[in-house]
Amino acid sequence: MKSKRIITGLIAALMLVSVCACQKSDTAESGGEAVRLKNYMTETEKNSVSIGELTLLDGDVTEESPDGENTVEIDWWTDKDYRKKYEEDKSTFSEEEYDDLMKSLDEAEKAGGFIVADKILVNGRVYTGIKPPYEYDGGRLEYWISKDGEDQEHVEFDSFNDEFKEWYRNQLDEEVKDGYVTQETADQTYADMPIVFQSVIDATWKELSSYPSQTASLADIFPGSKSDWEYKREEVEAIKDSVREMSIFDEELESNFIVHITLPPNFDENKKYPMFVMSDGVWRFGNCPSLRKLMENGETEDVILVTIGYDYAINGTEMAVRSKYFYENRKEFIDFITNNLTPYLSETYNIDFERSAFYGHSAGGVLAHNAVFTSDLYENQPFKYYIIGSPALWQIHRLDTEEDPEAYKSDYGYWERNETLNKIIFACGGENEDPEYEEYYDGYDTTLEGIAHLMERLKEHGDTKSECKIYENSGHWQFIPDMFVEFFRKYYGKN
Repeated sequence: MKSKRIITGLIAALMLVSVCACQKSDTAESGGEAVRLKNYMTETEKNSVSIGELTLLDGDVTEESPDGENTVEIDWWTDKDYRKKYEEDKSTFSEEEYDDLMKSLDEAEKAGGFIVADKILVNGRVYTGIKPPYEYDGGRLEYWISKDGEDQEHVEFDSFNDEFKEWYRNQLDEEVKDGYVTQETADQTYADMPIVFQSVIDATWKELSSYPSQTASLADIFPGSKSDWEYKREEVEAIKDSVREMSIFDEELESNFIVHITLPPNFDENKKYPMFVMSDGVWRFGNCPSLRKLMENGETEDVILVTIGYDYAINGTEMAVRSKYFYENRKEFIDFITNNLTPYLSETYNIDFERSAFYGHSAGGVLAHNAVFTSDLYENQPFKYYIIGSPALWQIHRLDTEEDPEAYKSDYGYWERNETLNKIIFACGGENEDPEYEEYYDGYDTTLEGIAHLMERLKEHGDTKSECKIYENSGHWQFIPDMFVEFFRKYYGKN
């Protein structure tokens, strides 16, 4: 069944690159006493952490569990349950979408209410496909479907038969064609669908005992999978033994994150390494093989690469998901990175925080800008460098929040609290990206204007280290790989 994708507007802003020569402290070739940041994690958060081998490459379509017996767990919800859920997650929807949901629930209540399957696990996998009716016995099936909320189509079938299965296969194929899901996700969903239906027909399903708490809100609305991640499989295969996959839960955000830690060649736990942290792991993990290749070739020092992604059950490419972390709750996200994630990593790895960097692009560029200019409010200082890539600062005024949409123009009061900036900003953007999002500016700074004004403010306050670069012949994202190479050669180059 088609699910409406709530896309609040793509964020395009690539900030200019602030690059300046810096004096190097300890290199990866030197030892040095390990620096430990203060860890503010709760016991619950600490107990949630698991680190193991890379699982991103796993995910072949399977119709049965390894032992040949399938386990289906279902959580049945009433209209009242959904009303409570949508009220709690109101910020996830636009005002119009929320009103439409409430109107539908009002009509359902007048008609006597309903019971439907809300969350389903198949052999431990999150299932987001078409769902069987409550207490379904294998007979008549009836659905109303729509594409992007447009004209509903009524379909019905005499039973759970081949005609129904063929119809649903076509529905999934359309979703792939329209770009809503990947082929891998569609194939897995189709394989799981008869398992789910048969469990209800045979009454073999079980009550849902546990569901990834981190996915209880967003994943229901924006289902994702490992196939949403963008990378070249053969490149990741070549470095997979050097990658550690961390699952870490944050209570403030009520979210679980998948963090990939790519260790440098010939990693030595007794050596000190700079750390390069990237948001949007769904895309940026795909850049790790090429960055590691710079180290392998001796072009740069060894650096620990860290990418922050969301739980695999959440589609990290959805703008509404990114908006939750990079806009509405960016303070909490910065808290998580500064007070939870990096301190935890400092307890495992010998990190040179005086030479570590944080990168964010587009919506993540807004996060990076906010992070550098609120860094003075934190005891922990995990980063020296901040790469602000195409910050979509103009998107802030489009949010349904009480936030001042122009607070970024004062760099969040940083200059009222400080006279100088002890960080280095590397801002970057593509020269052709402004026209891509002109319909969203509404009189506010464009992406490139926002970058230019940032650099003006830095100059006014005597900052001579930060720089910016606008990449020629590039739109919103095309320059990213070249920018990474340039940054690494300049800040971590051996010469």
